[in-house]
Amino acid sequence: MDAETFLKSGGFDKSLTAIELLKGVSPEAVRRIEQRCAWKYHAKGAIILNQDDDSHEVLFVRCGRLRVVQFTATGREIGFAEIAPGGHVGEMAAIDGGPRSASVIAVTDSVTASLPGAEFIQVLRDTPTLALNLLKAMARAIRGTNVRVHDLRSLTAAGRIVHELLRAAGRGRTSGNVSRIKLQPAPTQSEIAASAGTTRETVARTLGELEKRRLVARGSRSLELIDIEGLENFIEDDAQAG
Repeated sequence: MDAETFLKSGGFDKSLTAIELLKGVSPEAVRRIEQRCAWKYHAKGAIILNQDDDSHEVLFVRCGRLRVVQFTATGREIGFAEIAPGGHVGEMAAIDGGPRSASVIAVTDSVTASLPGAEFIQVLRDTPTLALNLLKAMARAIRGTNVRVHDLRSLTAAGRIVHELLRAAGRGRTSGNVSRIKLQPAPTQSEIAASAGTTRETVARTLGELEKRRLVARGSRSLELIDIEGLENFIEDDAQAG
């Protein structure tokens, strides 16, 4: 399937007006960027960018979700971030000309607009608002990395898993009240493992333990956090024990 067919089937168009990085940029400048982009469809599970590749394009996510990951020497996937519609990825290689620092995988069927690295740099020079937006985005990423490093140091695998569940609950793909939140569809055990820096088997054991403690309830395609305060206490106890 090509990008245009997929976009039309979902009621989308080839527009970058919803891209966070382009907020505040003039409509004329956004249109020029749209015209320079190559629009691509990516099937669920497709590897869009490969770690260590020498490609330098920047990808804007029009629809779908992408995951930024690295792979260990044993082939285990470690997730770093999920890129939602309106997000972007690939700017580091475009800025410094180095190889890709991570791989990017399509979590769902997705469409991206790809801007060549050299043109991205030129747009940064010509568009101060875009340059400032990029600096803010990179500052947020650094802050997030600092939090992640702290979590990896202070929490056990079980604590990191619970942390990822609460983080997923805060992303808005939920229903429920303050004390009970349902994730539907629930993240898979592999997705949780990748984000928490552990294995799928450890996630399965931890979810089983949380279920026994009546902190979560698993459905066929959902995961309900039935005691938010209890899960927060779990993390606090885990950090103190560590």
